[in-house]
Amino acid sequence: MRGRMRRLLACLSLLFFLVPVTYVRGPAPPRNNSQYIVLEPIALDANKPAHRRVGRLAFLGGWIITSKNDDFGGISSMVVLPDKRFLMLSDNGSLMGFTLDERAHRAVRPFIAPLPDGPATTTEYPKQNWDAESFIHDPATDKFWVGYEHQHSIWRYGSSLSRKEAAAFPPAMQKWPENGGAEAMLRLPDGRFLIFSESAEYSKGGYQALIFDGEASEPASKARTFGYRPPEGYKLTDAALLNDRSAVMLHRRFTPFDGVSAILSIAQLKDFQPGKVARSIPIATLKSPLKVDNMEALAITRDRDGTIIWIASDDNFSTLQESLLLKFRLLEDMPSQTNTKAEAQNEKAGASPGFSTLESD
Repeated sequence: MRGRMRRLLACLSLLFFLVPVTYVRGPAPPRNNSQYIVLEPIALDANKPAHRRVGRLAFLGGWIITSKNDDFGGISSMVVLPDKRFLMLSDNGSLMGFTLDERAHRAVRPFIAPLPDGPATTTEYPKQNWDAESFIHDPATDKFWVGYEHQHSIWRYGSSLSRKEAAAFPPAMQKWPENGGAEAMLRLPDGRFLIFSESAEYSKGGYQALIFDGEASEPASKARTFGYRPPEGYKLTDAALLNDRSAVMLHRRFTPFDGVSAILSIAQLKDFQPGKVARSIPIATLKSPLKVDNMEALAITRDRDGTIIWIASDDNFSTLQESLLLKFRLLEDMPSQTNTKAEAQNEKAGASPGFSTLESD
């Protein structure tokens, strides 16, 4: 009798803890649609604020970006327009914008809003249907292109991203892993497009990439495959044209023992040829104790003193990560194409395997 009573009391106790969660749950709190974006200045190395040189990059400034808006975060790609007007794409299809006031550390005229159109087939799983990973802009026509993964496709948008103009689901991309889609995109000076997969392996080495004979957002464009081999253990997360001959490539690695790190490198456009495997030459490595996170977004601008490289991070909507924006100057002592020693040292240093993503899903 006593044993039965103890079991009954135990069940009642368990029910006491379960009832508030299961049956007394109130209405969901309203979504936060704040349009306010906060910038907090940071040093590259908190322990050594004077540390500003990283490889062939000089650190010019950095910020942690935050907002209470529920859709803020997950920065996967970005475009920097004149006057430091930033447009950042999230991997949930949100577009975040602001003008950077470096002196006051302010985000001027900020906004956070969804893209006007995209490959969504349902709103039940927005990330899988709106996972925008690459983003480019043509200043001459004011048109934008967005590369999506999960729903592997390339979309073109009109001026100010106001409406969709064209979209294509290239057959070759449909064979890529669900979470290994259009991680990086380049528009060559002659109008052809390069689309890079993060994790689809290429038979000759590295990972698959496509070179289109025209605009990738037009279904009639034909694509041929080539390979890109990132630094050993790293995965490509973005790319941006440096000039009409070369591009800057951004790579990310995460291991449980070493944490997160990033490598920037220079690739020659002439090496991106169908059937070939292209490489790049590292110019800088970001790793602890330097400020670094899941670096996924890259943009290049120029001022009167030379080339500026901007890098931003994807926080995966996790409270354990941060949305960072880092600004560097590219120093002009550029690596030569025959710098095989630098390649060998990089591959030796990065021998540990990396994960294709920092996300848990």
